[in-house]
Amino acid sequence: MNRKELSKKLKRARIESGLKQEQIAQLMNLPVSGISVIEKGTRKVDVIELIKFAEFYSKPVEWFFRDESNTNYRRWYDKDAKLAEAFDLLQKAPVKYRKSCACAIIGFLKESGLIK
Repeated sequence: MNRKELSKKLKRARIESGLKQEQIAQLMNLPVSGISVIEKGTRKVDVIELIKFAEFYSKPVEWFFRDESNTNYRRWYDKDAKLAEAFDLLQKAPVKYRKSCACAIIGFLKESGLIK
């Protein structure tokens, strides 16, 4: 992945998270111009910064490298970005909460009448 592609993903993630450049700049302890040049692709992002961005945007780091135009998916849910993100987050959840999360999803689907 090149810097331009990563910058587009970072901007998209920020917008999806509902944060403004000013807010993420404050969280990252950077000037607003720093966020701007990162999102334009003119400044590199180091690994530590990428981890922080992922945390603030509630995205797994892998999300930034996922090629959405690639049709060779390893898993059935990789075809949909939201499903892939949900599965990734569920896998990262503490083990003691995974079963509760799965039960909540099953309960929601059954109670709503979407499945039997």
